[in-house]
Order: sequence, then structure tokens, then C-alpha cells
Amino acid sequence: MKARSRPTVVSYTACVKILFDAGRAEEARRVFGEMVAEGLRPTCKTYTVLIEHLADAGKFEATLEIMDKMKEACIEPDKALCNILVQKCSRAGETSVMTRILQYMKERFIVLRRPIFLEALEALKASGDSDELLRKVNPHLSYEGIESDPILSDRGYITDRSTILYLLSAKNWSAIEEMINEMASNNVKMETHILSDVMEASYANCRLSCGLTVMRYSLRVGCELGRSAYCFLLGQYIRNSSFDLVVEIVEGLIKSGCNLGTYLSSILILRLGYAGQSAYAARIFRLLTADKNVVSYTAPINAYFQAGKVDGALDLFAQMKTMGIPACSGTYEVLIHGLQKARRKEESEHYRRERMNMQWHLQYRDQCSPEDSLCNYLFCGLHG
Repeated sequence: MKARSRPTVVSYTACVKILFDAGRAEEARRVFGEMVAEGLRPTCKTYTVLIEHLADAGKFEATLEIMDKMKEACIEPDKALCNILVQKCSRAGETSVMTRILQYMKERFIVLRRPIFLEALEALKASGDSDELLRKVNPHLSYEGIESDPILSDRGYITDRSTILYLLSAKNWSAIEEMINEMASNNVKMETHILSDVMEASYANCRLSCGLTVMRYSLRVGCELGRSAYCFLLGQYIRNSSFDLVVEIVEGLIKSGCNLGTYLSSILILRLGYAGQSAYAARIFRLLTADKNVVSYTAPINAYFQAGKVDGALDLFAQMKTMGIPACSGTYEVLIHGLQKARRKEESEHYRRERMNMQWHLQYRDQCSPEDSLCNYLFCGLHG
């Protein structure tokens, strides 16, 4: 009889809740301890009762600690718990903790009930915090509160937006590509952060074609993405030896007014040169309208030497001097090594003497330019 009447985790949880609601927190904690001592494992509902009590007491950081303990015990906080905690945070103006809960919800595709979403939206507005994450977590509700924007409040746009986020959560990449292509055809713009999320997720799931589709779409409709998104896509295609796509991306970025900068453009040309793609390297160099300096010249010179096009390398070096750009140690390193490899010893010695003369004069200068430093970093000692 005693064994049959032994309290279960359900009855213990109910007792703990009743005691907390009655303001008898010490007794509630004692009962919880007794439950654990009996070898009964707390459930998600048990932890929800504890978290709700802590939130009511204003101990929001402690609620996060409980959630961490749940994860350690392999008990995932569920939709009900997340909704309760977001509501408590909203009413207390505790937006920092709310943000961490929303991030957890985003990772596990948990959404809020509409009344709680609206409370959270008001709390974020009142505190002056961004509601971007809240809208990402709840795409089905994100049109609430944005009626003042005629584009974002358009029902067709809301449908497209929600559909893309749903397909993203389902990892249906082919469907996303079809939708993006259709939006490009109709010149429909999408929010930048959503496009960045699609690109990031496509990289993580090795679906580069989806990332490329988003990139082409962004250039076509004029939605500028973050520099890191483009750089990651370029890096992936270089590693895959898809050099035609690398050039397409760079060409699109430059034509759209994006400044690649000296370092990125030089690294691209350098990698293309070592891959034996001197024609592509030269094409990117010709596309550059700004930031042509000793680094951006030395990179294609090196690419020409790598392809065995010695005269092309020397012609480009002569052009660099005509433009009034002085060579640095890195440039001479490329020239000397390239000419030695081509068995043009006399010309190699000529540039070796030029380098020595330059270095002699440099000893009287306090410091070299940032471009010279970068060029030396990239090319000095490159050939062993």
C-alpha cells in the first residue's frame, strides 16, 4: 500500500506550485529537495514552476541558470516555458534576458503566442531596443506594428517573407532558390537581415548555389548585404576552384559600387595566380577603379610570373612605374624570383641591384607606408 501511495513527480510538482503561489517559498524549496532525494527526476513542467517563481521574484538571471541546468539534464525548455518567461520579461522590462530567450527560440524554431508577441514588441519599443530578433523568431506575426511602412505592411510581401523563413527553417533550399529568382524577376525587395540569414544557413549546410542565388538577387534589386557574406562566398568558390563564379561575383560587386579594398582584391588576385588563373587575375585587376597601389599591382605581376608570362609581368611593372607608384621589397622579391625561374639571370640581377639601392635609401626613412608594409607582408619570403 505504501509503495502504491508514493508521491509521483506530478504530485510533487503540483505541491511545489501551490506552495509558491501561497508565498511559502521555503516550504516549496524543501518539497523540491525532498523530490530529488527520492530519486524523482524533475520534468520540464517542474522546472517551469521554479522559473516562473524566480521571474516573479525579479531573479531573471537565475532563470537562465535553471535553463542551463535543464539542458545539462537533457531537458529542453519547451514552448510553454519560453512563452511564460518572455511574458514575464516583457512586463518587468527585462529585455536583455528576453533577448537570450528569443535567441534560444530562434535556434529551435519555437514561436510566441500572438498576445505575448505584442507584449514583447511593446516592451522592446519602450526600452529603445531593436525588435529585429523578435520578428525573426515570429515571422507569422511580424507584420504586427509595422503598418506604417507601406512596403513592409503589404500582404503579398508579408506572405513572401513568412514563406522564405518557413522554408529556411525546413532547409528547403531548392524552394528558396525558386522564390528568390521569382522575386528578382518581379523586382521585389527583401529585408537585408533575412537575406543574410539565408546565405549564412546555406553555407552551413553546404548549399552554395542558394547563397549564389541570394547574391545575384541582391545585386539585381539593390539590396546590399554585409561584406562578410560576400567574402565567405568568394572563399568557398575559390576553394572549389569555381573561378568563373569568383570573377562574376567580384565584377558584380565592383559594378554595384562596392569597394573591395586593397587587401581583399590583392588576396583574390594572389590566389587566382597560384591557381594558374592569370587571365582571371588580370581581369579582376582591370576591374579595379580605385585603390590601385603597389600591392594591387604586385599581385597580378606575381600571377603573370606564375603562369610563365614573363613579358606580361614586366609590362605591368613598367606601367606601375609610369603611374608613379614606387616598388617596394615585396615587388622586387616577385620580380627577382620570377626572372630567376625564367632563367633571365641578367634582368634578375638588375632588379636585385635596384632593390639594394632602394633599401639603402630606406634606412634614412622613419617608416614605410601601409601599402608597402602590406606588400612586403604578402610577398617577401613567399618563395622560400
